[in-house]
Amino acid sequence: MGKLLENKVFISTRPTGQSAELETLLSEESATLLSMPTIHVRPLPLDEDAWNQMKNIDSFNWIVFTSPNGIRYFFDRLFDLQNNYGLPEHLKIAVVGKKTAASLECYGTSASFINLGNTAEDFSADFYNRVSQGERVLFPIGTLARSVIENHISKKANCTRVLFYETVMPDTINNEAFQLILKDQYDMIVLTSPSCCNNLLTLISGKVDPAKLRLVCIGQTTSAEVIRNGMEPLITAGTANSQGIYTAIINHFQKKQL
Repeated sequence: MGKLLENKVFISTRPTGQSAELETLLSEESATLLSMPTIHVRPLPLDEDAWNQMKNIDSFNWIVFTSPNGIRYFFDRLFDLQNNYGLPEHLKIAVVGKKTAASLECYGTSASFINLGNTAEDFSADFYNRVSQGERVLFPIGTLARSVIENHISKKANCTRVLFYETVMPDTINNEAFQLILKDQYDMIVLTSPSCCNNLLTLISGKVDPAKLRLVCIGQTTSAEVIRNGMEPLITAGTANSQGIYTAIINHFQKKQL
């Protein structure tokens, strides 16, 4: 008997280099994952105010990282400033999700607070109880970051948002994967953010009926964006990571066999 996902083709819209874990999981079930990034993440130059915040990093009590991208570009700029990755001893780090927490290891530090919910809403409620009145909290983020956490925490603490990176449409698209979408010769497209969804819709505009796309979403935020655009996700992962996506896909095809 063949494996559950044998000969099935999945297309990932994640940024370059971020689909390896899911590819490994799917390949173990004899499926193929093609990477077709619909977003590209790149650093932003810091303005004078942003550099001043970095120079006065010891005035903050917390840094909140919501993604590995925030960690990468924050520490790149920190190294530019002081030629090392060292942070003040009193400065505590809070992160959304285990994957983000693991990214800190490369910089010789760790998180004081990890919320395992993987969403801003989950994080906000829990982190609010960890912050003391009047503390200063730094948010190194990207241009498309939501303000859910800051809005909630700002009732108690002083929040500072600094843009470290931006998310844009890639210059080129994987034509092999794109042609499979146009010819309806794939099983599912993996979406991991609202921007992945919106850029995909831009690419297929006038070529494919969006309502016919077979989409698997990493979590409720991405799923909500799909629905907002008049579509219905085929699957929404219960846990917002690669393992969660894989498990949701397996469950879907197991149910189809019944």
